[in-house]
Amino acid sequence: MEELEKKYLENTIKVINKKIEKAQVELADLRKLFEEKRLELGNNFYEYKQGQDLSSTFSHLSQIEQQQLDLEKGLGKLKLQNNSPYFARIDFKTSAGLQKIYIGLGSIINNKKVYAVDWRSPVASMYYEYELGNAEYQAKDKIIKGQLTLKRQYKIENQQLISYFDTNLTINDEILQQILSKNASDKMRQIVSTIQKEQNEIIRTEKNDNILVQGVAGSGKTSIALHKAAYLLYKHRKSLKSSDILVLSPNNIFSSYISEVLPQLGEDDLVETTFAQIVKTELRKSVQPREEMLDDIATEANQKELNEISYKSSYEFLDSLLRFLKGPLTDIFTPKTLKYVTKENDDGQNEEIVFTEEETRKLFFKTFKGYDFYERINKIAWQYAMVFTEKRHYNKMQHRGLKERFKQILYSFMPIRDVEQIFQIFMAREKLSVRKSAMISYMDKGTYLAIKHYLYGLDHDFSAKYLIIDEMQDFTPVDIYMFKKIWSCPYMIVGDVNQCIEKTLSKEYLGLTADFLGCKIYNLNKTYRSTQEIASFANNMIGIKNIEYVNRRGEDPRIFITENQGKVIAKLIKENCSEFDHIAIICKCNKEAKQICKQLNGNIDYTLMKEPEDYKNKVLVTTCATAKGIEFDAVIIPNADEENYQNNLDKNIIYISSTRALHKLFFVSEKSPSKFIKNLAVTKE
Repeated sequence: MEELEKKYLENTIKVINKKIEKAQVELADLRKLFEEKRLELGNNFYEYKQGQDLSSTFSHLSQIEQQQLDLEKGLGKLKLQNNSPYFARIDFKTSAGLQKIYIGLGSIINNKKVYAVDWRSPVASMYYEYELGNAEYQAKDKIIKGQLTLKRQYKIENQQLISYFDTNLTINDEILQQILSKNASDKMRQIVSTIQKEQNEIIRTEKNDNILVQGVAGSGKTSIALHKAAYLLYKHRKSLKSSDILVLSPNNIFSSYISEVLPQLGEDDLVETTFAQIVKTELRKSVQPREEMLDDIATEANQKELNEISYKSSYEFLDSLLRFLKGPLTDIFTPKTLKYVTKENDDGQNEEIVFTEEETRKLFFKTFKGYDFYERINKIAWQYAMVFTEKRHYNKMQHRGLKERFKQILYSFMPIRDVEQIFQIFMAREKLSVRKSAMISYMDKGTYLAIKHYLYGLDHDFSAKYLIIDEMQDFTPVDIYMFKKIWSCPYMIVGDVNQCIEKTLSKEYLGLTADFLGCKIYNLNKTYRSTQEIASFANNMIGIKNIEYVNRRGEDPRIFITENQGKVIAKLIKENCSEFDHIAIICKCNKEAKQICKQLNGNIDYTLMKEPEDYKNKVLVTTCATAKGIEFDAVIIPNADEENYQNNLDKNIIYISSTRALHKLFFVSEKSPSKFIKNLAVTKE
């Protein structure tokens, strides 16, 4: 049996190598042809300039260039497959006979023989969805039924068959544990060989379905979202490109961390941005970084500020904002009668076009009542400009300019139209404090954009054909309202209500958000990242129940009490974490992180994490806000004393920081440990 498997692998690799050689030859020929055409264009440019058609020549060059790009992409995927052509096999028996189906990153076909199928193909779905026995898959409009008689998983590295297992499960526990036991890498990895049944269901949902994924820490939410994007690119390859899918990421470090998943799957990377960047682009004003906001509340927040954050994070606040915009603000629109002399007769009488105050008021407050302010203005301006066009005082080319002039006049009927002033008025009505800064407060970014959008619309096009929103819990209902306004495409939203630092979110909030967006909720309650000891400690601490754990055991989290944190942290790293590649010292805030850096000086080499490239270093000092969404081999939480971690906000920080750890978790303190970790074993150094 093993010899047959080795022979099949050998033959598959030969096919891939032939495809690589063919692609390389074709690519070299295309590059040569492109250079010849480019030189021909340069040498004969004068003749082209004298009247010959340049457009067809440039079009031909563009076609050759696109062919090059397609070949380069295909070649890159072949090279990925060459190392490990497939990871699984299923034997599917139907009335037509027995099929041996190998599953890999992509399809491998030669002379009509299929050596491997793409993991996203319909037939491959059976590997993720069914145990041995009756199974089926849908091929176009036809359902193919049969029986799975074999499920086999392979470990192939550098073209060598290391091992294989027959199993009735989706993923053999031994293989899963081997993968999960690996050290953290500086980029998130693809997980096609370990996708679980509940994850596969989410990945293969229809493109037009809006879905909200609530997943516990380590359940693979972000990875599933990216694999969902890869699946859509495969299924809708004629109508969807990587550039059509937009990812809203929490920050640039997180964007860098996930940037290799799609390339690992043989697809181009997606378009990524942050909501703060969109607000900055529209309002031409910087937005306070989330990390800075969390720093402020972690060190200086009073109850009033926390109450305001909680209110701004509610649908009640969104309702108040919309009622203000559509009510009191809109009601101050005060039109005046407009008269325009279009012609003076010989007898001295004027021919006029008049738009009365009553006419404008009726159009604004009744005819177009259901629209946002800027849409009402646009429609009235267009209607008034058309009067001039229809009476032939202006032609159609001049219509646009006339419409813009009418818009200016109509906006002048608004006594207050400055976004900043309107924001200040609304905040005063709500009895909320205003942060004095040149930057927009993180919690207010959605409110500013909502005001701007309601009055003027958006200046830029942020359109996409599919939207992925990560860390859903970090956005406010006003932010979410703006997502609906900006993007009309389908979307996938992922997050965890338990991983919110500044506020407490409930299942009711989750339901409200799903209803508001028209989403179906998927719950992921199985955690894969941390050892069972680390995950159970973190979940028990905040009272999360009914969590499933992968049977990967490790050491219990421990507390170290010492008079010298710097030396103990250095000792832990040298003696307990020497085999690891990524170790994080996760602090409560930036001020604390800088203090820890001083304590570490002279004890061990470290990097204060500020930029995406910093993640490549072995020992990182960072904050909970920056580390969220990323994973590390080991995590050390300093200053874990009862004074530093005492309230619910502090408990959230410990939870998020702890769930970043794959293999080991340590707490270090120079004082009595926090009540949140009091059940852990204590070592005095």
